[in-house]
Amino acid sequence: MGKAATAFKDIGKACSDLLSKDFKVDETTIEVKSNASNGTAFTSKTTKSAANNSVSGSLVGKKKFGNAQTEATVKTDGALALQVEMAELAAGLKLTLDCETPKAGKPGALAVAKCTADYCSEMLTSKCFFVYYAAADKPDLCTAFSTAYQAFTLGCAADFSVAKRTLAKMGAACEYVADDFSLMFKYTDTLGKTDAKVYSCSYFHNVSKDMQVGTEMVKDMSKNEVAMSLGCAYKLDKDTTVKAKVDTEGKLSTSYKQKISAITTMILSSKVDTVNLSDNNHKFGLALNLTP
Repeated sequence: MGKAATAFKDIGKACSDLLSKDFKVDETTIEVKSNASNGTAFTSKTTKSAANNSVSGSLVGKKKFGNAQTEATVKTDGALALQVEMAELAAGLKLTLDCETPKAGKPGALAVAKCTADYCSEMLTSKCFFVYYAAADKPDLCTAFSTAYQAFTLGCAADFSVAKRTLAKMGAACEYVADDFSLMFKYTDTLGKTDAKVYSCSYFHNVSKDMQVGTEMVKDMSKNEVAMSLGCAYKLDKDTTVKAKVDTEGKLSTSYKQKISAITTMILSSKVDTVNLSDNNHKFGLALNLTP
């Protein structure tokens, strides 16, 4: 089987990653990855949040058993999550089961219980998941499809509330991908709400092997203005990348990512309010990833 069609959630991903990844602020994060001799991969993550002056953490363990991969997560808030992923049940078909216990002090045996089916082929991708435990105002059955024709990808998605027997949300997207640029249009509509339609488009350009630029425009019909972001990433050398973006609110975000050693990567990020430079609204972030 050749390259599968782009999944609906990944339509416009190149521009989305450019404008969102490595810009996390108000947090200091340390992440350590290691592998045990029995093939289990562990990821430990600790986060210090400046917003509420709190520290949280998690420990994730992954191990593969034949075609099944299991992932268990223990969090400092008392929640325990388990994921079992079974690949190649049929050609291109993958089934994932997720469950999670409530946070400490919360009632109930489970906070999340979800079953997801993914299918991928050269011409079609589909995803359907059913949430057994869902909040009253949340959809519990979600589906998404996408197909490819030459350089075009077309996709649609819909969220249903089984209990209410109503369609809660729907969306559609189209993307054109050339050798050095891509163009994406997307539409979403949350049914039952006034002015719930959102229109967005993005443009991503590989200027060179070291430089990428991208822009995104979003028109939320519940708001008067159009939101716009413009970003750029430049690779200084094989170990260092700098990124910057600016939006219509006057927020200037920057990030500096460097591979310090063979096992250590550091990311420094900031968000500056250029409209009110004298106010204390500026934010900073630090992430340190260790992979022994």
